[in-house]
Amino acid sequence: MQVVGICRFSLLGKGDWKAFRDKSDEEVQAVLDDRAGLLFDPVRLEARLRSFEHLTLASLRAQSDQDFHFIVLASRQMPEEYKTRLRALCAGVPQVTLRFFPVTMAHRAQRRVFRALGFDYSRTLQFRLDDDDCLCRDFVALMKAHTFERMQGDGVFVASLRNVMYSAIGGPLAGVYHWPVEFMSAGAAMRHPGKSIYQFGHFGMARRFPNVVIDGHLALVTNNGMNDTRLTRKMIRRRSMERMSRAEIDRAIRDFFPFLSGESRAIAGIGPAD
Repeated sequence: MQVVGICRFSLLGKGDWKAFRDKSDEEVQAVLDDRAGLLFDPVRLEARLRSFEHLTLASLRAQSDQDFHFIVLASRQMPEEYKTRLRALCAGVPQVTLRFFPVTMAHRAQRRVFRALGFDYSRTLQFRLDDDDCLCRDFVALMKAHTFERMQGDGVFVASLRNVMYSAIGGPLAGVYHWPVEFMSAGAAMRHPGKSIYQFGHFGMARRFPNVVIDGHLALVTNNGMNDTRLTRKMIRRRSMERMSRAEIDRAIRDFFPFLSGESRAIAGIGPAD
């Protein structure tokens, strides 16, 4: 059994963005052109590099079980300055493999990397993680422990933590929320004999396949206003999200994210707690 995470870092392609649904080829190209401008905007790239370094990679370095791989899929169209900086960040974490691609689909890029590295989909527990989110320190160990028996068989299954600490940064709804959700993108996992986790909507996976849900732990998801989804009051009510108190935030940091530095906590919008 091997555990492999996949991250799209400003990957220009036809991903699971809402903007690509029900579009003609011409409309898709127009969307891609617009997305390129957004993805490679210097302000956005600076923010993504900061969150990737201080949240995503920090959570990988802190894993109690270091026996895993992490693939970063990025765009060849990215300005060279940012490619260089991204390479430097990834080089600092031995589990990370960084590859650049022309316009593509995430699952196609992933397949090319899997082939190059000799990874067998059927023996791999894949998980997805965005470049502005992070995992609790024992995520890899938890996934291995809770999926080991299923990995001995051949069937498709999915796995997830049950809860998320969701930090909305800026705006009238800014705050840190507890979200009792399964199969949020941060750490959603899958074993499939031949397909990428990016070929399935993360929320819909549990309705399609047998699933493993792990209680008592958190993933950290941030939303700084540049995300595809914007937080609204309706979403908060529908998702049963509740604001976390300062004491609850501090306890979550101590229990699940003690590796976060002061700068990391500031970037995540979760404040100081040592």
